[in-house]
Amino acid sequence: MPGLSRRKFLAGMGLASVSPMLLRPSVAADHIPGVSLARFERLVTSYPDLLAKIEDGALIWKDGTRMALDDGLASKSFEQMLRNASLADQLRQTYKRGKLAQNPGVNESPGRIRHEGFFTKMYGDCKKGEVTKRMRNVRWMPKTKSQVIQLSTVNDVAGRLERVITELEGMPDRFKAFLVPSAGTYNCRVVADTGKPSMHASGAAIDVSTAQSDYWVWARGKGTGAVPYRNKIPFEIVEVFEKENFIWGGKWYHYDTMHFEYRPEMFES
Repeated sequence: MPGLSRRKFLAGMGLASVSPMLLRPSVAADHIPGVSLARFERLVTSYPDLLAKIEDGALIWKDGTRMALDDGLASKSFEQMLRNASLADQLRQTYKRGKLAQNPGVNESPGRIRHEGFFTKMYGDCKKGEVTKRMRNVRWMPKTKSQVIQLSTVNDVAGRLERVITELEGMPDRFKAFLVPSAGTYNCRVVADTGKPSMHASGAAIDVSTAQSDYWVWARGKGTGAVPYRNKIPFEIVEVFEKENFIWGGKWYHYDTMHFEYRPEMFES
């Protein structure tokens, strides 16, 4: 990194708070424990407009930007990864299509771990007004209860959601109560329990109706024990979103069943 200190490099990736004594240079993609080379390759093919390749332990963007795959921190807890994720951490869990065979296990939450710098570079920094410049209006459920929402045009997120809407509108009326009104899309905010930017801040997520939804905080209340799993969203709705590579928060241990976000890299295939 000629001309760029290790600390400045880390600050740009949201890792400035990490002690340099705990760091080591990023290793090759095929030597990072817990994440296969195929997972990194899928990351690249998931965002073909923006990402170029994996090379020498780094993700190479098409504009030439290099982003380290690994931060060199061993044995990070789930909570540590939530708040300080590397790209490798982001890919440690895999999202599976289809109906849940069983309730998510403790901390099984594929997609909740996000590398902040990755999504800020991809969609922009909402605090600087960069995200809204790349968004457009979409009509949510126009035949049922029309509502104007906004989504990013990056990665054709807006277009993908429009295809989801078309299919949802063709479903029997009994499903519509779970969908309208939408609880929102773009919102420049952080996730309540982590303080890290939500995918809503990238304009790449949507919440369906809250009336029929469940959220882990509501279920656990003021307790500190295991989170009791609850869900009322029909799988038929989830399946439509998954076709367009939106993951569902109902497949998380810390579930948010109203929530869908565009995350193609998280799928097995």
